Amino acid sequence: MLRPGEEERLRSLDWRGREADLETAVTVVSTPLPGGREVRRLARRRDGACIYLGDDNLCRIQNHFGGDAKPLMCRLYPFGFYPVADRVAVDCSFACRSISGGTGVPLSEHAPEWTALLGGTGAHRARQHRLTRRRPLTGELLWEFERYLLGFLTNASLPLFDRVRCCLQFMRLATTGDPAASSAAMLRQAIARGLPLQISGIPRGGGMDRTQRAIFHQWLFLALNPPAVNSDLLPGSGRRHEDERRRAEALRFVGRQGRPLVDNRELAATFGEIDDVDAALVSADHSPLLERYLAAKVISQRFLIAGEEELPLVEAVPRFLLVYPMAIWTARAFAAGRRAAAVSEEDLRQAVALLDRTLGQVPLDALPAKIAKAWHFVIEETDLVVEAANELLGRNDPC
Repeated sequence: MLRPGEEERLRSLDWRGREADLETAVTVVSTPLPGGREVRRLARRRDGACIYLGDDNLCRIQNHFGGDAKPLMCRLYPFGFYPVADRVAVDCSFACRSISGGTGVPLSEHAPEWTALLGGTGAHRARQHRLTRRRPLTGELLWEFERYLLGFLTNASLPLFDRVRCCLQFMRLATTGDPAASSAAMLRQAIARGLPLQISGIPRGGGMDRTQRAIFHQWLFLALNPPAVNSDLLPGSGRRHEDERRRAEALRFVGRQGRPLVDNRELAATFGEIDDVDAALVSADHSPLLERYLAAKVISQRFLIAGEEELPLVEAVPRFLLVYPMAIWTARAFAAGRRAAAVSEEDLRQAVALLDRTLGQVPLDALPAKIAKAWHFVIEETDLVVEAANELLGRNDPC
């Protein structure tokens, strides 16, 4: 997406004698956002790549005119910034191998550069945070919940599965009554101390029921298959045709028929073959990549964002933690697609990168009406995350 003045700066770049195809190319297009607003963005090629990407996989703007000539979002990549209460939270894209691999320059060294780049951009715009749809949430309370969630997710004494369960149980137990009351703060502290000691004794359930399974697979399909490249530029009839195609593919996916679409490409594997893949790498007590990913999204507060809106915290946490079972399924799907018997670290990295790309970008109105009607109850009042993970990891307790 382009900020004011950036399109004009791009138009002023002289490509004559440098890149013949860019001399007359349309490099900026309009795209609609929910609510009727339109923004300008860089054009994309048919394969989804930026129009400025060169054959050497490097940015042609930077090659010819230097890094300062690029749009701000390109200069900031793989980082993103979100105003949260009186702070600016820093997100990072796990499509970047330095991020997913835990390598590269320490984030603290980027601070001076970020401060300079973000100066005057309005990044400190205030947001209204909510605990529930009716109850507001102060920044102080938001930081407190962040500390507790992060504490659970980084607790190396617990299997990752139980860390996720701690987060869900904590949100269920610690969000009743008035969260600002002093007694509520003491209760949250007691719950946070006790849960890691007690979580192994809390039943895990027996896998998803029919409604949960339909909702999980529908959401999984949408998360794995964003709208096709440049579908936002189609005329009305073209968009309707694309919507019908996606609905038909989603029905096949939810019904586990044939070969599933992943990243809008049909896998060379059936749902049954995906079920047969050994997920030992993911189901091990510790999965460094998944641990790093979940913790990073809590720190960045990215899990609160849904399009241009912000979710209430009690809805955002379980929706976000659905990434855990979705990553397990997707890693198995990538392994099955290459005819491997077991998930590899690269399968998991690809899964996390793909799911991170659509985190917070799947709108509820993309759900079929019947599933949308049950969504809030299932995601907030049932253990969908736990039951889905149980089913995929083969850890079901007897019914």
